[in-house]
Amino acid sequence: MVAVRLLEDRQDQRADATIRERAERLCRAEIDFIPNRGFAAEGLQARDIVLAVLPTGSNVAPRDLPPHLRRMCETNLLSHEHEATLFREMNLLKFQANAMRSRLNPAAATEEELAAIESRITQAQAIRDHIIGANMRLVMSIVKKFITPQHSFDEMLSDGIVTLMQAVEKFDYDQGFRFSTYAYRSIARTAYRKVTSARAEQARFTRDAEGWACEQESSQSSSSMTDQVWSKLRELMALMLQKLDRREQFIIRSRYALGAHRSTQSFQYLADKLGVSKERARQLERRAVGKLQSMAGEFDMDALFGASMV
Repeated sequence: MVAVRLLEDRQDQRADATIRERAERLCRAEIDFIPNRGFAAEGLQARDIVLAVLPTGSNVAPRDLPPHLRRMCETNLLSHEHEATLFREMNLLKFQANAMRSRLNPAAATEEELAAIESRITQAQAIRDHIIGANMRLVMSIVKKFITPQHSFDEMLSDGIVTLMQAVEKFDYDQGFRFSTYAYRSIARTAYRKVTSARAEQARFTRDAEGWACEQESSQSSSSMTDQVWSKLRELMALMLQKLDRREQFIIRSRYALGAHRSTQSFQYLADKLGVSKERARQLERRAVGKLQSMAGEFDMDALFGASMV
C-alpha cells in the first residue's frame, strides 16, 4: 500500500509540474489582437464558434495551376459580411484568452483554466488560417507582376504569404474596409520594395566593380594592359556578380571587402546577418566561390590578357 501511495504521489507531482509548465508557457506567449469596445460586453463565457463561422466545402481551384498551388487556392473567397465576422471572432477569442491569461496563477492553475485559454487560442488560429487560405489567390495575382530574373515566382510568393499573415494580425475590421484592399497594398508595397532594393544593390555592385577596376588600374599604371582590357574585366566582373543570388552577393562582398564593405567580415558576422549557423555561412561561401570559379573558367582569359601584350 505504501508503494502504491508513493507511486500515486509521484504521478500527481508530475501532473502538477506539467500543468505549471503549460501555465508558465501561456504567460510568456504573445497574444496580439485588435481591441474593440464591444468585446468587454461579451464577457468570458465559453465559445465554440469555429464550426459556425467557417464555411464547409472547398473552392474549385484553377486547373492551370501546379498541384501545390492549386491546393493553396481551395478555400472559398469571403464575402464582406463573412470576412468581418471572421475577423471579429478571431480578435474576440484572443481578447478573451488574454483576459483569462492575465488572471492566471501558474502555481495554482487548473487543467480547466488552461484548457479554456488554449481552446480560444486554437480557435483563433483556425480562423486566421482560413482567412489566409481565402486570400491566397490575391497574393499570387499580385506577386506575379513583380517576377524578375533575380526573383522567382516561388520566392516572391513566399514573401507575399508572410506579408499576408502579418496583415491578418494588423487588420482592423471595424474600420469598414475590405481586407483585400488592405492586404493588396501591403503585399504590393513589400514586393515593390524587394525588387527596387535588388535593382539598387545590383547597380551599386556594378559601380563598385568599376571603381575597383579603376583603382587597380591607377595603382598599376606601369602595367601593359590597355584600356580595352580593363573595360572587359569590369564587364566580366559585373556579369559574374549578376549571376549570384542576393545572399551569395552579400556573402562575397562581406568576405572579400567588396563594395561598401571596406574590411573582411567573419563567418559569425554572416551567420548573425543571415540568421543561419556559422557552419552554414561557411558552406554558403564555399558554394558562392565555387560558382564564381566555374563562371571564370568559361571565359577565355588567355585571349583576354593576350590582347594587352604589345
